[in-house]
Order: sequence, then structure tokens, then C-alpha cells
Amino acid sequence: MRIIAGKFRSRTLKMVPSESTRETSDKVRGAVFNSLSDSILNARVLDLFAGSGSYGIESISRGSKFTVFNDYKPIAVMTIKENLISLGVLDSVEVIQMDYQKAVTHLIDKNQLFDVIFLDPPYDFKNYEELIESLTLITINGSMICLEVHKDTKLTLNHSSAFSVYKEKTYGIKKIIYIINN
Repeated sequence: MRIIAGKFRSRTLKMVPSESTRETSDKVRGAVFNSLSDSILNARVLDLFAGSGSYGIESISRGSKFTVFNDYKPIAVMTIKENLISLGVLDSVEVIQMDYQKAVTHLIDKNQLFDVIFLDPPYDFKNYEELIESLTLITINGSMICLEVHKDTKLTLNHSSAFSVYKEKTYGIKKIIYIINN
């Protein structure tokens, strides 16, 4: 896996050695960042189900201001840290190891707000709507959430939700749902 663009372009990242972690292909990640265009520059970014940290590290390469990485697996957190060290990027990042609910609560308690949030939960994840709603207190008006799911996944947000689906794009068996905080 490599970094696609920015100051670390073409650098290779370590991957999490696990069958339960699926890495996003360079093609899909590139399409996501092309869709986000200038939203990453100087953004505060959260990579909530980070795996190897590819979304967050791509954000850093493209000029994000501050990036938080979270994964509950120790091997994933170790891989993220190794990738950050190999790139010499240890300032303007935070790496945490919690399940997603505790991580969101932790970020709320720290009054952290994010412009862009990447969500690439495990295959067997089901609580997408609950997950999206839990992000209300760590986003601002205009914040973008990029949710990576199986192409057959349907997302139904509550009518009173602060969020709405902006667009959906399918790449093979994966779908990226772009969700905006209105």
C-alpha cells in the first residue's frame, strides 16, 4: 500500500497483518480524496477505524492540520505508530486505542471537533446510523464523513439528524457514502 499524493507521495505503508482487517485499495482511496478535493488542506481529521492508518496518513500527506487515529486492535495501533515514525510525523497527530464508542466519548470529553471523518468499520459492523449520530458532538456545520461499506449496505438517517447523505459511489464490492453535517 502506498501514499497517493502530497508530500509523502509514493511512500509505502506497512499493512496490519490480520485477516480481519481489510485495507482500502489505492484506487478507492484516491477516488475518495479526489472527491474531497481541498477539504483536507488544514483540516482536522479523524480516522476512527484506522487499521494501518492509510486514510489519516494520506490526509497528513495532503496537508491536514491535525489527525487522530483510532483502532481497538493493538496490532493496528502498533502499525499506525510504525508508519508515522517511518514518515517522521509525530507532531500534530494523536493515536488512541479504544472501541469506537469509547473513542468518540473520549473526543467529546476533550472538546475535539473534526472537519473530515473517515469510517471504515469491520465487515460485520451493523450500527451505521447509530455510529453516524454519535459523531454529532465532534463535527461542525459542513463537516464531511466518508463511510466505507459493502456495496449492498443501505444507510437510513433519521429525518431529525444533523447529517445527510451527500453522495454515494460504488467501487467493485465497496461503496463510499459521503455524509455532510448540515
